[in-house]
Amino acid sequence: PFVTPQVTLDTLVAQRAEARSVYIAEAAMLAEHLTQSTALFGVSEALVASLEGPTGDELYSQKMAQIVARLADDAYQTGEELLGDLHLVRDSLLAHGGTAAANGALRRLIDKVTLFGLHLLPLEVRADARQIEAALAEIFARYGITDAYAALPEDEKQSVLLAELASQRPLFPAQPDFSDETNALIAIWQMIAEAHARYGPAVIDSTIASMSQHASDVLALLLLAQEVGIESHVDIVPLFETIDDLRRAPEVMRRVFSLAPYRAYLDLHGSCQQIMIGYSDSGKDGGSLASRWGLYAAQQTLAEACAEEGVLLELFHGRGGSIGRGGGPTNRAILAQPAAAVRGRIRITEQGEVIAYRYANPHIARRHLNQVIHAAMLATARPADTTERPEWRSALDQMAEAARLAYRDLVYETEGFIDYWMQATPLDELARMPIGSRPAKRRAGGFAAIRAIPWVFSWTQSRAILPSWYGFGSGVAAYTDHDPDALVLLRTMYAQWPFFRAMIDDVQLDLAKADMAIAAMYAGLVGDAALRSAIFERIRAEHAISVAWVSRIIGQAELLDRSPVIKRSIERRNPYVDPLNYVQVELLRRLRVCAPDDPQREALTGAVLAAVNGIAAGMKTTG
Repeated sequence: PFVTPQVTLDTLVAQRAEARSVYIAEAAMLAEHLTQSTALFGVSEALVASLEGPTGDELYSQKMAQIVARLADDAYQTGEELLGDLHLVRDSLLAHGGTAAANGALRRLIDKVTLFGLHLLPLEVRADARQIEAALAEIFARYGITDAYAALPEDEKQSVLLAELASQRPLFPAQPDFSDETNALIAIWQMIAEAHARYGPAVIDSTIASMSQHASDVLALLLLAQEVGIESHVDIVPLFETIDDLRRAPEVMRRVFSLAPYRAYLDLHGSCQQIMIGYSDSGKDGGSLASRWGLYAAQQTLAEACAEEGVLLELFHGRGGSIGRGGGPTNRAILAQPAAAVRGRIRITEQGEVIAYRYANPHIARRHLNQVIHAAMLATARPADTTERPEWRSALDQMAEAARLAYRDLVYETEGFIDYWMQATPLDELARMPIGSRPAKRRAGGFAAIRAIPWVFSWTQSRAILPSWYGFGSGVAAYTDHDPDALVLLRTMYAQWPFFRAMIDDVQLDLAKADMAIAAMYAGLVGDAALRSAIFERIRAEHAISVAWVSRIIGQAELLDRSPVIKRSIERRNPYVDPLNYVQVELLRRLRVCAPDDPQREALTGAVLAAVNGIAAGMKTTG
């Protein structure tokens, strides 16, 4: 809620200042060192012509000083303009025997500007597809185009949008006077256009419609981009999140590709389509196993659909930091994708806490980036026809559906489950944390409207870590019950199929990190004894069966027997984290019986949140 258009513009200014400060320091150093006399070494006519009143014979130094002054005055609009001046210097040096000078610090500065420009890094803008639909419905009703756009059948929505895309009439009035929500959406798109005009189109390169479900959601993005004149500069990105939406995604994109205005947009972007797939909400929707398999299948079918339509696919993986939201080793995740899904292009989100773990230390950062690039190269180079077998897919189909049913039976269909969750985790207390980038809910409504982050975060705090494994054991058991040889097949899949191996290893890690004894303490916070017993025993039983099946598939006596370093890390960490859980349970018990006007309430809340931070640091994840 705090990411307003002005905050976004302020962020662009801050990033630009940071990039300029680096470039100013390095260009100033070069101005001091590139002191070659042009009486002895030549200089290009283009470089001389670019100087404002050349004096003396140290023209390379003078040019670098000019670059420093222009950077200090913020006179370059884009990184391309800065690169133009830097290339003048390097090209002249290379043409007149200054190879060593051209390929040292100057080349490294050029590399940085090539990668980071003056904007440091591009931003993306996201909005929920239903919010966009509601805003367009209000605008269309005002103009008498249709009184109930949101209620129209999908084909009629597309017809309305196509007519608007062909219209020369402005969609946004000069002074928007709609509802606050619609005015805010208009302000966002106008801000993107303003940012492009100020700093160039690289500063905001993607616009994303989260919870995309239909072709109209994609067309709506194109209409808004066209309205502010940026359709040739930004990627239109649908984000498919629930399991059903992932299944329908190829059909949606085929329909979009068949429409002439969208084909014209693709032509402006080299026939490349970025599609984002959501790990968080698909996991919350159907559980981890069904989510992972649904994402894998969607990547395959989307790659096939794009290839058939002559469109280059760039998948954007909306992974979270925790395994319950698609986290885990990035290089392993890349190699576990379908062969057709990585063709040299991949985009992956990094959650804030993951950025700190992976990039705060330069040595770890380089190692991580090397691993990611290596994995992307291997995934791109491998042939599209892999050793994946039909019987493996059939096994996953059966396991994923059984796991989904087990998960949804507990989470969506068990009466009182939401009450249990709210009492057996610090969910309400998490809402008090000063984390304002996203609301806890996407919109008004029940469990389906709650974001995945508090869902995963709360279960991690209670050490149940339910979202990343619940349903797995039931899914495998349901599949093996019908086939006495199923375990042999599952072990073969683990040995030979990178996707299945990565999934099992990730499930194993969170099963090992979960602690049912500590989770039982949190369950003790549930007031209804019958509800507490009924739900916690189901959680405990599912954990036990999931542990058993993971160990059988891997062929080990206990979890992590084949990963001794990780096992030892968890064993050494728990004695420090466990006491924080004991303290947090007692603090929650006291806080929840504390009257609203009790002077102790504020102190207790602060102590609970301190425990939250400590447990999150110890578990190395928030959600």
